[in-house]
Amino acid sequence: MRQIAKQAKKKLSAADQAYSGIIDLVLHHELRPGERTSVNLLAARLKLGRTPVKEAITRLQTEGLLSVAGRSGTMVNRIDHTQTEHLFALRKVLEDFAADGAVKNITAEQLGRLRELLRDLREHPVGQNNIQSAAGFVRANVAFHALIVAATGNPFLIRLYSQLQMQLQIVTYLVNHGFDPKAAARRQREHEGIFKALLARDSKVLKSILRSHAQATEVAILATLKASNVRGVSNATRKRRSRAA
Repeated sequence: MRQIAKQAKKKLSAADQAYSGIIDLVLHHELRPGERTSVNLLAARLKLGRTPVKEAITRLQTEGLLSVAGRSGTMVNRIDHTQTEHLFALRKVLEDFAADGAVKNITAEQLGRLRELLRDLREHPVGQNNIQSAAGFVRANVAFHALIVAATGNPFLIRLYSQLQMQLQIVTYLVNHGFDPKAAARRQREHEGIFKALLARDSKVLKSILRSHAQATEVAILATLKASNVRGVSNATRKRRSRAA
């Protein structure tokens, strides 16, 4: 299996390697929201040339993960309440639209791959207690949802969803604080329900589970963002009072 993975990696273009490498830095907390970097720094960290790194940055800028501002350099975008709402609003529309095509066109091979990803999701519960496990969850989750959309066979939908999805998953991961066994169990039940609906080719049930799954994730993220903002305001107030004293 490791040899196959190495061979697959070799087939990636340098730009694709840079793209995946930058995402790995974010997932492993080596690049954080608001942190500034540069083409030169990233090229050195990834051991790649400037050109593929610049191509990857442009792609990630288009997808909304990075921003580039002249002399200020490249920065991992911060997460806010409004952006999260916009992301999830679009996710719900796209997944709802994808459901009919997915149940109609999904293949036995794709169902088999979804079954494998369910196992991966169970083995890698998201939580900052274990960064490697959390990163594994994000990648499996991305692949799981992307495969459902890919089953539609609609190249325009697939392209649009792919631009949205990695950012959604990274947002989900970065705002998570600690491992919540109940939340992990709920997510796994929802993923298994999605798989069963596809297996039964029941678009009505699939749409319902996809909506509730996205809604539960959105509510949890927004609550975390609100709590983080409150902590940030409290910390800033304490600093001002300390300086005044």
